[in-house]
Amino acid sequence: MKNNIRKGWIEEVPPEKLKRENNWAGQLSKCYRYKEEYVALTRELDTEWGKVIHCCFRNTKGTYISWSEKQWLKNSLFGDDRTAIEVFPQQDRLIDEVNMYHLWVFERDYELPFGIHSRDKSERREKYER
Repeated sequence: MKNNIRKGWIEEVPPEKLKRENNWAGQLSKCYRYKEEYVALTRELDTEWGKVIHCCFRNTKGTYISWSEKQWLKNSLFGDDRTAIEVFPQQDRLIDEVNMYHLWVFERDYELPFGIHSRDKSERREKYER
């Protein structure tokens, strides 16, 4: 991610360095601020889908963030050639203590096994032409 930080984002001291949390939040190893508008914290995870960056973010007002703002944030921090997902968990797995949004950003060229675009893996014709 080092080389992908776009103009305007400034790296700050993350919670991992402050040793305040003893859970997933304490694993957040990078912290970025965009002007006085947005804050993003990230941690890198090794998963069965490769390396995934968990990015939790909010605006500094603590208000709603639109889909287009989330798309801009993903593009400006990680690149417009990356896929990210936002998850709405089962109710018993919900953590909603802070007004933050979460994205899981996949490595370049990772392709989700589902989608709605004709170029998506799940929508390609060759899948049905066997």
